[in-house]
Amino acid sequence: MESERLKNWLDYTKRYAADSFWKEVFNQSSNPFSKEGEIGKNLASGAMDTRLRDPFPRCDLFEKDGNLCVEAELPGMHPEEVMVVLRGQELTLKGVISTLEPKIRYFIKERPDRPFEKIISLPFKVDKNKVSSGFENGLLTVTMPIIPEEDAVPVHIEFQGQRHNGQETQL
Repeated sequence: MESERLKNWLDYTKRYAADSFWKEVFNQSSNPFSKEGEIGKNLASGAMDTRLRDPFPRCDLFEKDGNLCVEAELPGMHPEEVMVVLRGQELTLKGVISTLEPKIRYFIKERPDRPFEKIISLPFKVDKNKVSSGFENGLLTVTMPIIPEEDAVPVHIEFQGQRHNGQETQL
């Protein structure tokens, strides 16, 4: 009896580790999170929000010594597994987390294999030619020099006007 429960549980963990498991859970018509009931509606919308605003990887964005810096937690990854792209005022971090190892019997598997993409909007313009990065102990650091904005200069607007009864009117 106990071995049967263990076998069922191991089958469940294999499904959990599969890429398609969560897609199946959220896309089935017999989905317990269907939008039929009020609770189901809230849970389904919460699941969609989480998928749209994936917190992985966790990042810090800060200014230090005239640079804009991003630090991203990427535990267990290697630098060649992460793609970093700076386009306009957006920094994109992209890669695939691979935690599933073959020939291992899992009893808890909470870290799924999955692709990730995080787009970080930068609050300042940066010098794309002087960006540097580092990767140490699972922490990716990207340093981008901030391009200082020029001081604001007031602009005098000239206009042509006609005098009408001693007053000037705008055309």
